[in-house]
Amino acid sequence: MLSKVKTATVQGIEGQMITVETDISPGLPGFYLVGQADTAIKEAKDRIRAALGNSGCEYPRTRITVNMSPAGIRKRGSHFDLALAIGILASSGQIRDDKLQEYCFIGELSLDGTLSRTDGILPMIITMRNNGIENIIIPSANEEEGALVNDINIYVADCIEQIVNHLNYDAELKKIRGDENLYNERKIKYNVDFSDVKGQETAKRAITICVAGGHGLFMMGSPSSGKTMLAERIPTIMPPMKYEEILESTVIYSISGLLDKENPIIDVRPFRHPHNRITQAAFIGGGAYPKPGEISLAHKGVLFLDEFGEFDRGVIENLRQPLEKKEIILNRKELSCIYPADFLLVAASNPCRCGYYGDETHNCKCTMSQVLNYQHKLSGPIMDRIDMNLFLTPVGYAELEDEKNTSSEIMRKRVMRARKIQEERFRNEAISLNSEMDGNLLDLYVPIDSPEIKKFLSEAYTRLKLNPRTMQKVRKIARTIADLDGAEEVKIEHFAESLAYRGEASWLEY
Repeated sequence: MLSKVKTATVQGIEGQMITVETDISPGLPGFYLVGQADTAIKEAKDRIRAALGNSGCEYPRTRITVNMSPAGIRKRGSHFDLALAIGILASSGQIRDDKLQEYCFIGELSLDGTLSRTDGILPMIITMRNNGIENIIIPSANEEEGALVNDINIYVADCIEQIVNHLNYDAELKKIRGDENLYNERKIKYNVDFSDVKGQETAKRAITICVAGGHGLFMMGSPSSGKTMLAERIPTIMPPMKYEEILESTVIYSISGLLDKENPIIDVRPFRHPHNRITQAAFIGGGAYPKPGEISLAHKGVLFLDEFGEFDRGVIENLRQPLEKKEIILNRKELSCIYPADFLLVAASNPCRCGYYGDETHNCKCTMSQVLNYQHKLSGPIMDRIDMNLFLTPVGYAELEDEKNTSSEIMRKRVMRARKIQEERFRNEAISLNSEMDGNLLDLYVPIDSPEIKKFLSEAYTRLKLNPRTMQKVRKIARTIADLDGAEEVKIEHFAESLAYRGEASWLEY
C-alpha cells in the first residue's frame, strides 16, 4: 500500500516542502530509502522501529520502500523521523489516511516514542502555510516557536502515540493559533541601563543620534573609558521589536539551533559581541551545511565589534556587503543562501596597542610607527561606511559623584520621537530611517540651499578630507539631529554637530 506524507526541510533560511512516499510490498524484510537523504535520515529506521514498538504500534516485517520527493534536493536532519513513521503506519493500515494530506509532520523520535525539540522548525512552518497546508503537527517543545505563525493550525504532541490517537479520532491533540497582537504591547525589562554609566553625557548624545537614525558608530578611547559599557546598553534604547522583526530574527536563531526552552523566541533586540579572533565562516556564515554567522544573528539588533583593530583584515572587509545591501550572500557548490543582515554596527578600538595614545592621564609606550601600524588595520573604505566617530576620554572623579545621569528611558523616548518623524516622512518610500536615504532623497529632505551652509560645508569638506560618501553621511546625520530637535529644516548648527562626529576620523591615516 502506498502513502504520501508531507514534511519540510530547510535550505539556507527558507523552508522547502518535501513529500515522503512510502510503499509496503511483499518481499524480504528491508528498509530502502531513496531521494538524497543524509546519514541521520538513513539511521531513522532503527529509531522508528524502536519508537513504534514502544508505543504499541507494529513495525511491518516486510519490504518498505521510501522516496523523499523532490529527489533533486538534499535532505538532512532527524526531524524527518515523524513523517517517515507516519508514512509506515499509514501504508500498513494502522492509522486512518482520509485526512492525511491536510497535515504536515515534523519531529525527531526518541526510542520510547517521544518527540524531541527540532531546530529550524519555524521556516518550515511558514513554508507549509504558504503552500496551503492547513494543519501541522510538531513537538510540544516547539510550541511557543510555532505559535509565532499566523493562519495555520498548530498541533503539538509529546509522543507518537498521541498523534496516532488524533489521526484515528480517538483523542484530539492540543491546538494553538498564532496571534501577532500578543507581541505589540509587551513590556521588556532590561538588566542594564544607561543611568549606570557615570558621566559620558556627550557619548550618550551621540548614541541617541546613532540609534534614532540607524547610523553606524565607531568609538575610540583608552581602556576604561566606557566603550563596552556604553555599547552593551544600546539595545535598551532601541524601539521594541515589531511582529515581523520577531519572526525574522527567530527564524535565524531557529535554523542556527540557538533557541531553547528558556528562550523559545527572539523578542528582544539581539546584541552580538563576537571575539576578535573569530573566523570568516563564523562571522558571515558558512560551513558544509551553511548556517548564519554573527552578522545575521545580529539582524534587527546590534553588532558590537570590540577591539576593532584586532580583527582579521579579511573579516572586517566582509562588512562591506551587509552594510550596503543589508544581506549576505553565500554561494556553495549546490546551494546559494541569502541571509538577512540588517544590524546597527557599533565598533570600538583603542588608539594604539598599549591603549593610551592621546590620553592625557597616561603615557603611551608605543612608538609613532607602532601607532600608525595599529591604526592602519582599519581600512579607509570600511571607516567610510561607518557614519559616526566618537572619541572617548576617561571619566573624572567629579563625574563619578554626579547623580544626574541620563537614563535609558529618557534616551528611548527621544529615539522614539525621532523614529516617528522618520516613519511619517518615509511613509511612501521603501525605507524607514535617515541612514537609508539615497542621493535623491537627500536632495529632497536635506537640501543645501543656504549660501552660509554651502560655504560652511565646502570648508569642512577640504579641512576634514571628506569624500562624497562621507559628505552624504554628514547630511544624513544632520537630518537625524534636526529630527531629535523637532526641527523641520536642517540648520547650520545641525551640520556643525554632525561634522563633529566625522572630525575624529582624521586620526586614521588613510
